[in-house]
Amino acid sequence: MMLLPYIVKVLICSGVLYGYYALALKNSTMHLWNRVFLLLAPVCSLVLPLIQFPFVQQGMVMKMLEVRAYAGSSTAQAGAPFDVIPLLYTLYIGVVLVLWVRMVLSWRKLKLLAAQGEVQEDAGFTIIRHQEVVSPFSFFSKIFFNNTPDETVLRHELAHVQGYHTMDKLWMEILCAACWLNPFFYLMKRELAMVHEFIADKAAASDRQADYAKVLLQMTLQTQSIAGVSTFGQSPVKRRITMLLARKTHYTFIKKTFIIPIAIVLLLMMGSQRPTMAVTNPAAMDEVFTFVEKPPMYVGGEEALVKYLSQNIHYPKDAQRDGVGGTVFVQFIVGADGGIRDVKTVGNKLGHGLEEESIRVVKTMPKWDAGSQGGKKVNVMFNLPIRYQLEI
Repeated sequence: MMLLPYIVKVLICSGVLYGYYALALKNSTMHLWNRVFLLLAPVCSLVLPLIQFPFVQQGMVMKMLEVRAYAGSSTAQAGAPFDVIPLLYTLYIGVVLVLWVRMVLSWRKLKLLAAQGEVQEDAGFTIIRHQEVVSPFSFFSKIFFNNTPDETVLRHELAHVQGYHTMDKLWMEILCAACWLNPFFYLMKRELAMVHEFIADKAAASDRQADYAKVLLQMTLQTQSIAGVSTFGQSPVKRRITMLLARKTHYTFIKKTFIIPIAIVLLLMMGSQRPTMAVTNPAAMDEVFTFVEKPPMYVGGEEALVKYLSQNIHYPKDAQRDGVGGTVFVQFIVGADGGIRDVKTVGNKLGHGLEEESIRVVKTMPKWDAGSQGGKKVNVMFNLPIRYQLEI
């Protein structure tokens, strides 16, 4: 699958799923359900675009090849054009690595903080006191304070520890770094952090919601942004207090099950491509497909095709003399046996021998790997754009 269509599909899936969450689940008291949903929604967004149903087909890939010639040269200097795609891939991966390094440095800072602080071991968790801790927070089984821990705050952080919330946060940190172009993953990450706070607030407050709300108002200081931590002073406090005092959400069954038709629609959208199309070739009196499950391919792939053209195309002298260049669209049929036939050019004519040269070279190509439909090799119409460009 091409990367750009995949990214677009992931954005669509994640946008729809987050929209469902924002409309049906956000600020509801179904905290455990919301937690599971926010953890699985990114996974579904990444997986659904990869699903292809056997009854739908993938359209042919149009390949753009560039033939260059230097003025005064009678032979084409053929090759691939400058491809910006590898540069974009490198940039994307570079940003991912920077974000991951930033996470590692944040975790290293936590390790140093734990090593330098006063440690108190307890059953199932460890309390670490350090003067640099601005607001209490937890990381795996470690709970960080800057002084003697308040009992209420300790219960809150202990709920994070016992709920394994750090694992959720690390997963979302890694995911958002790997998919940093996707804004919906960041929104899901933010909402998951709030759901963690709702769960911990409920566990810590017990049946004393009003008293606990007063503690929240007193603990409004923010801690430094460290990836993967659960901090007691996480904002917005108003939303946490509202959720703490909220009544149980109504129509929970409807809100939960409404995701089923949404998931079905997404699955059909992502798994479906253009339908199979076939035409009858009057000359050969056989079926010619324009879209098939497996498109035909030059033996050896695109690189081998570029190499073949570089060795066989000659930039016409008339075109060089008059400085003519442009794209020639060559249309031909790749037969069920891989042979090339019915070669012609379509679209606007450039003249100066460019169409004739393109047809000549395509006609002399060796056999391709034939396309197939339903497991059977078939005739497929193929379009090959070749761009001629003069370089002085």
